[in-house]
Amino acid sequence: MQIFNEDIHFDTELFFNFLLPPIIFAAGYNLHRNHFFDNFWLISYHGIICTILTFIILSAFALFMNETSLVQQKMGQDEILLLTATLCATDTVAALTLIKEKEYPILNSVLFGEGIFNDAVSILIFRSVKKYLSEDGGFSNLSMAISLRLCVDFVYLLLMSLIVGVIVGALSSLLFKYCDSLFNHPVKETSLILLLGYASYLVSESLHLSGILSLFCCGIIMAVYTYPNISDEAQHGTSLAFDTIGYLVEAFVFAYLGITTLQVDYKQIPWGFSLLLLLSVILARFVTVFLLPCCYFLMNKQFKLNTQELFVVWYSGLIRGVIAFALCITIKTSNSEIIQGCVLVIVLITTIFGSILLDSFIGLIGMKRVDPELNQINEFMLSQTSETDASVSYYKSIGEQKAKLKKGLWGGIEQNFVRPIFQKPKTNQVSEISMHTM
Repeated sequence: MQIFNEDIHFDTELFFNFLLPPIIFAAGYNLHRNHFFDNFWLISYHGIICTILTFIILSAFALFMNETSLVQQKMGQDEILLLTATLCATDTVAALTLIKEKEYPILNSVLFGEGIFNDAVSILIFRSVKKYLSEDGGFSNLSMAISLRLCVDFVYLLLMSLIVGVIVGALSSLLFKYCDSLFNHPVKETSLILLLGYASYLVSESLHLSGILSLFCCGIIMAVYTYPNISDEAQHGTSLAFDTIGYLVEAFVFAYLGITTLQVDYKQIPWGFSLLLLLSVILARFVTVFLLPCCYFLMNKQFKLNTQELFVVWYSGLIRGVIAFALCITIKTSNSEIIQGCVLVIVLITTIFGSILLDSFIGLIGMKRVDPELNQINEFMLSQTSETDASVSYYKSIGEQKAKLKKGLWGGIEQNFVRPIFQKPKTNQVSEISMHTM
């Protein structure tokens, strides 16, 4: 397609270096941390473990189908792994537009956290496979040694990316704590926070780590420790500015993707193999989502998500979006056109039909919408219930015990040792605010 007499192509360098970082940083900086950390292990399972299991299952399906007569042009095992690595990237944006935080706090946090972790883990898996492909010139047979090397490399990239994000976020907190001259300049504060967040992405990428994971982690650290050190104007400005930038960039990315798909030669796409891969994606997603609840059921333990919510998690994770398409564009092999065609078919089918039918699917499984105002009224009525009610007082005491336990394990250390290092004393913050408003 031509615009202003120039061909428009999807530029992966532009996407990964300039378009994706603002979206990820806004997600980390404006994260609703209470729900996120309360469900952190559940989010980690769906975002990390499920992504890895999906890659393994899809690779097994694709390798098997590649050896059958269903595929006319055979691909190498390294190309199959690159193909399945791209198909691990999900897109939960459509589901988040319907699953509101006030109505479904746990489900919303799981979908949001899974989306961030899944993007980072999918890129890490893709880069790990691509690294050994470039180093060894391709591996004709998968061995246990190669599998272990991939696992070790993945864990190393994961941990080092988190460390880079924590370090940059901590340094930004110290900078705003001791540099008082920035306090009266909210524009400089907002700009510096954005630049420091982007610096964590660039540092991580220059070290061949996951810039997405570093940037997301840096955004969370900044929100916890840097945010209290800046002025009131900068606090309101950063939240609004980063959300606005992330929203605009996300809209541009989808428009950009839509334009580039018009230039694809659909006659070269292996439709049979692509549809079989799509079926494999559906089955792999079902197995990984319901594996952990089945384990809880066998242990006679209650799972946080009910069956209807699990089906929403399964369905929303079927959608493959711009990350998968951007990764497949970077594949340069003898069968790269076939790989890109397969990925594009799955991305278009899941994005278009998955997004359109999501609301109908929620109604089909009988998932009732919760009115947030009614929920608040119920919470208020429950708080006004007489303390003589044995059941209410019992559950209230259990909740208080859990809160005290959580605060005793981590809250005490964080409040007494970590925060004094990275945050200004409250007295200083009050005096500076009062001086600024005079």
